[in-house]
Amino acid sequence: MRPADPDDIDGRFEALVAQFDEDEIRRLGVEAARLRRRGGVRDKAPIVVLTLCGLVVAAGLLISMRPDVLDGFADADEPVAEHSMAPAFARPGPVLTPVEEAGPPVQPTVQPTVQPTVQPTWDPFAGSKAAQYANGEKGLVMPAAEALGGLTRKQVGAALKRVRKMLVAAYLDLDTVRGKKPAEFIKLLEPEQRKWFVRHFGKGRYGGTRSWVFGLKPGTAEPASDVIKVDGETTFSRRRDGDGRKGVTIKVDYLFVYAVRRPGDPGGTKRVVAHETAKIAAFRENGRTVVWVDETRGFTSGINCDFHDGFVHPDFPGEPSKVEPSGRPVDPYDRRHDDLDRAGCRSTTGT
Repeated sequence: MRPADPDDIDGRFEALVAQFDEDEIRRLGVEAARLRRRGGVRDKAPIVVLTLCGLVVAAGLLISMRPDVLDGFADADEPVAEHSMAPAFARPGPVLTPVEEAGPPVQPTVQPTVQPTVQPTWDPFAGSKAAQYANGEKGLVMPAAEALGGLTRKQVGAALKRVRKMLVAAYLDLDTVRGKKPAEFIKLLEPEQRKWFVRHFGKGRYGGTRSWVFGLKPGTAEPASDVIKVDGETTFSRRRDGDGRKGVTIKVDYLFVYAVRRPGDPGGTKRVVAHETAKIAAFRENGRTVVWVDETRGFTSGINCDFHDGFVHPDFPGEPSKVEPSGRPVDPYDRRHDDLDRAGCRSTTGT
């Protein structure tokens, strides 16, 4: 049935209700009667409302499922809109991510640790006895101090500490090794001996007091490594000199092994071994402990025998030499040999 007036609400509602079949209307009536018997007189108005609401809901569902029902109510002159199955208004809802079927736990992939490539370090002492020697100052181990010769343990300890500093300044200080003036060594000398040392430094046939320290001739040789190998010992005993001063005599006996080369020639490296000994007195004078160099002696292997200026001139291959080494070759790493008393230019091995 189509209402005569499109604005007639009652007519439109009756037309909608007319779409329900008799079974559906009968079912809704039975449900309304059941509710009325349960609720009493006060429930009449709500029952009517519920019944109408049920009809409206049912009509709404029918329209949602069958929108073509209203086609008959459209004006004949209006174009008929095409309907889709989707609702007119969409309500946002949660986005569901598909969940994969559970399986065994996935073990994390452990990337192997990449160790940095360590480039082999060139060792100029490899293949020689010096490879087992201590590096630098670590080889200068002083004995335990004790009271002796009228000196207390503390005074003997202070003298040993000063002697160690003197050895470092004379044979390990790189400025001194490069042939510069041994400023640190000079500071450690007693004031009176300091003046004498400076006055005779670099003078005489053998370079005077320059031979007290190790210095390469500048311009002819340079250290090939900052590492200097050291082996030896320091001892002390009661001083027995006839000058009437009590105290101790400190004896040092060390090998210092240097890797040297011509300036700017990394391929021409060789070793020079310096065997150095000294006697140093420690005694009390005017209320203070004096440390005095009594004697120094040395024998250096691997040098050119043509020079006597107090500097060290390494014997590099291919360089001419007027004085050739002679005699039975000696082991420069063996401190038991009394090389210090041997005159002339001796042949050596292992340099």
